[in-house]
Amino acid sequence: MNDSFSLEYNWLVLIWPVVLIAFVIWFFRSYKIETYPIRRRRRKRSSVGERQGLEFSLLVKPGRMKKTDWIIALAMTLAYGILSFSFAGVTTAPQTFWRATSDPPHQTFDLGEEVLLDSILYYAGLENRVMSGWTLELSVDGDNWREQPSMLHSFFDVFTWKIPFLEEGLPIPVRYIRLTATEDWVELGELVLLVRDAQGNRIQFDTTRLSERYPDCAALFDEQSLAPALPDQGNNDIYRSLVKMGRVPGKVSDQFGGPIFDETSHARAAYEYIRGIEPVEMTHPPLGKIIIAIGINLFGLTPFGWRVMGILMGMLMAPIIYVLLKNIFDNTRVAAIGAALLIFENLHFTQSRLATIDTPLVFFVLLMYLFMYRFISSGYEAPFKKAVMPLFLCGFSFGLGAATKWSAFYSALGLLVLFVVYLVKRGQHQVATGEKEQYRDWLIRTLVASVAFFIIIPFVIYTLSYIPIAAARYGSVSVSSLLKSMWESQAPMFAHHSDPARDAGHLYSSSWWMWMLDVRPMFYYASIQEGSRTFVGALTNPLVTIGGLAAIGFAALDAFQKRAGKALFIVVGYMAGLLPWLFVSRATFVYHYYPSVIFLILALCYVFDNTLKKDFKKRKRIYIFTGISAGIFFVLFPLSAGLTIPDWYSIWFVRWLQSWPF
Repeated sequence: MNDSFSLEYNWLVLIWPVVLIAFVIWFFRSYKIETYPIRRRRRKRSSVGERQGLEFSLLVKPGRMKKTDWIIALAMTLAYGILSFSFAGVTTAPQTFWRATSDPPHQTFDLGEEVLLDSILYYAGLENRVMSGWTLELSVDGDNWREQPSMLHSFFDVFTWKIPFLEEGLPIPVRYIRLTATEDWVELGELVLLVRDAQGNRIQFDTTRLSERYPDCAALFDEQSLAPALPDQGNNDIYRSLVKMGRVPGKVSDQFGGPIFDETSHARAAYEYIRGIEPVEMTHPPLGKIIIAIGINLFGLTPFGWRVMGILMGMLMAPIIYVLLKNIFDNTRVAAIGAALLIFENLHFTQSRLATIDTPLVFFVLLMYLFMYRFISSGYEAPFKKAVMPLFLCGFSFGLGAATKWSAFYSALGLLVLFVVYLVKRGQHQVATGEKEQYRDWLIRTLVASVAFFIIIPFVIYTLSYIPIAAARYGSVSVSSLLKSMWESQAPMFAHHSDPARDAGHLYSSSWWMWMLDVRPMFYYASIQEGSRTFVGALTNPLVTIGGLAAIGFAALDAFQKRAGKALFIVVGYMAGLLPWLFVSRATFVYHYYPSVIFLILALCYVFDNTLKKDFKKRKRIYIFTGISAGIFFVLFPLSAGLTIPDWYSIWFVRWLQSWPF
C-alpha cells in the first residue's frame, strides 16, 4: 500500500525487523529450553488428570509495595512525565470568540484608511454544521465589493489558524472588509490583517481602533499577538506551500498549535460541555470528554490544555502497572522492568499525548484488572469484608471505563471470566474442606454486592456522565432530563458503531491480525518539507508487540498445562481486549489494540519472572530485552512525538515495512 507522501521504500531497512525477529526467536527459544525441559519418552498417561488436580496459583498473597518500590515507581513516573510533557503543544491560543449569525447577515469593518492588504489570518471557532463558512468581501470605497474565492470553516478546522483564498495580484488596496456567515451561527476567535508598509515590508495592522469602533466584535481583535508568523510571500504562495507540505488546505496550525485527528471532535466536545452547548460529537459516552474539559478549565483552550489530562493519566499508568506487577510477582525487578516497558511503548506514548478518549479508557481498564486481581488473590477462605472493597473498586472502575468508551465492556468480559473461575474454584475448595455453609453465605453476599458494584453503580456513573448533555439539551438537569438524554443518545451511538460502511476504505484502517504483527500503523499528521518531514503516527513498539505475542503463547500454555493462575489472568485480559474485534464489521484501527498492549507487557513480565526464578544469572538477558525495547522507542520517537526528521532518517530508521506510511 503506497502513500503519496511516502518516499521510495528502502528494502535494506528490512534488516531491522529481521534482526528483531531473530532476537525474539533466540530469547524465547532459550526460555523454552530452560523452562520446559525435554521429558523422557515414557510419559504417564494420567497427565490430563494431573492437570485437573492442580490448583490455580492465584492463592499466593499479593506482593506488597515497599518504600523502595514507591521510590522507583515515583522516579520512573516523573521521568516519563518530563518526556511526555515535552513538545505536548502550545500553551497560548485565542480564548474569546465572536459569534456571527444570519441575522444580521453580515458585519462590515471600516479600517479607517486605505491599506495594501497582503494576507489575512483567522482563528476558527465553533460552527453548527460539518461544513460552514464565510463570504469574505473587500472594498476600497464601501460601495463596490469584490467577493474573495474562499474562506472555509469546516468541522475539522476548529481551534486552528487559517488563511483564506484571496484574489490574485496581492497586495491589494482595501479599506472595508465585510464578513457574512453562511450558516445560522459560526464563531471566529481572531481576525488578523497583514499589510504592506511604505517600504514594502509586511506588518500586522493595528486593530486597536477597530476594537473601539466595533465593541460587539472586540473578541476578534483582542488577542492579535497570538497570531503565528507566516513566510514573507504572497498569500496564494503561502496557500500552495501549505498544500505541498501535506497540510489541510488553508491551515496554519501544526501538530503543536492545533488539534489533530479526533482532537477536532473530542477536544471540541469538551469545550462545548464547558460552554453549555450540545456537542456535535456524540458517538461515545461523555466521560472521556469531561476529563479533557478539566484540563481546558485549568489551562485554557489550547493544545496543552486539552492534552494535559491524557498525559497525566498516561503518567499514572506507570505506577499503577508497577503496583499490579508487584502484586502478581512480588518482585521489584520485574515490576520496574514492566513499568519501563510501558514507558517505552510507542502506542502508549502517542495516544496519551492526544486529546482522545483512548488513554482514559485504558487507564480505567488497568484499574479494573488491578482490583480484580486483588479480589481473586484474596484466598479461598477470605471473609466477605476483606474481599468486598477490591470488588467495589473494580466495579467502580468499570463504570468509569464504560462511561468513557463502550470498549470497556469488552475488557469487562475478561473480568467476568476471572470472577466466575474464582467463584467455582473457591466453592470446590470450601466444599472439600467441609465449609459448604460458609461458602453459601459468602457467595450470596458476594453476588448481591456484585449486582450493585457491576450493574447498578456503573449504570449510575454512566447516566451521570450525561449531565452536560442534559443541561445543554433541556436547560436544566433533573432525573427525568438526565435519563432521557442518556437513553436518547444510545440508539444513534449504536447505529454509528455498527455501521459496516463507517470509515470503509480508510487508508490507515487495519484488521486485528495486523495489530498483532505491527503491520499497519495509524497516521495522524504529516508535514512535508524539502528534505525533511514531520509525522505523528500510532504504532506499537515492535519488540513489545512480537515478543509480547510469544509471551502470551507461553502464558496460555502454562494456564492450560500447569493451571497457572497468573498466566490465566494475563491471557484472559489479553483475549478480552482482542477477541471482540474479530466480529466487528466496520473499519478498525491499531489504537483499538491499546488495551491488549497492557497485557502483552504483563505476559513479558510473566516470562521474565519465570526466568529469574529458574536462574537469576539470566537477568542480563532480560536487561538486554528491556534495553532494546527502549532503543527502538527512541529510534521511533520522532514519529511518536511529532518531531521533524530529515528524509534520510525516515528512509533508514523509521519506515521498517513498506506498509508503514512514514
